Amino acid sequence: MTWDQRTISVFLATAEAGSLGRAAREVNLTQPAVTRIIRRLEAHLGAPLFDRTTTGVTLNVYGKALLPYATLVSAEMANAEKLLDALRGASRGVVRVGGVGSVTSGHLAAALQRLLETQPGLQALVVEEIEDKLLNALKHGEIDLAVSPEPYLDEEIALACPEGLHDEVEVFGSPDHPLARARDVTLAEVARHPWALPPQDTPVTRELRRRFFARGIDTIEVRVVSRSVNMLKSMTAKGGLMCWMPRGLVTLELAAGELVALPIPELRHRRTFHVYRRRMGQLPPAAVQLLRALQQLAREETR
Repeated sequence: MTWDQRTISVFLATAEAGSLGRAAREVNLTQPAVTRIIRRLEAHLGAPLFDRTTTGVTLNVYGKALLPYATLVSAEMANAEKLLDALRGASRGVVRVGGVGSVTSGHLAAALQRLLETQPGLQALVVEEIEDKLLNALKHGEIDLAVSPEPYLDEEIALACPEGLHDEVEVFGSPDHPLARARDVTLAEVARHPWALPPQDTPVTRELRRRFFARGIDTIEVRVVSRSVNMLKSMTAKGGLMCWMPRGLVTLELAAGELVALPIPELRHRRTFHVYRRRMGQLPPAAVQLLRALQQLAREETR
């Protein structure tokens, strides 16, 4: 048996739908045809891929092991089709990239603007997510490049280029915050005021807590926890809290006078971002072009 696009599509549709009948409708086949394809695949691999239940099917340990590889193969086949379309002149291509919030509104936006000026027919699909979800999207072939401050120590992922990008993380509060008119505030003073922060397991919050812990401060008061940047900014500007985030995410609020940077030298943090790709497979031409634009931005930062 050879792997073909239909077999992979049927496997992925069944895994997603949890039902042979729903999968059949998704791939426009009859249920007996889907059943035969799944059985032939299982026979070829020498292992069952699904557990059958009264309500449908679920991936077993073998199916779960196969899923990321099937997803990647499907994504690479789609990339190949897009490349052939571009070579035939039927399409200028699609660039699929992901980044954390400050990257998408800063470096990625700048690089894409340059790229789209020279490639007007190009379409950009941009995913804004936290670091761990970007890694999964990259591994599963949902995006081709990921820009993250978190190092991806994963055997399936590699650096796309040696150059790094940077941003500045600071503490922000409303203009009438008690610390807004102070000078060189210490962490002991800061610890007496409440925060609006992302969840504790996110890299930016881990780094903030690490800095307090290094000064012997093991607890800070966090009143609002959210992954929403807009929520954190709103609670900071209107709720009397503090937030710790990249300056690029509060540019408009700073210009409007809704937020100010608080004078806390120990909580000024320069982050470094790197661009990552899947170790296996080819980068689509549009992704290569975007990578070059990001490299150019990184070189300009160092001048």
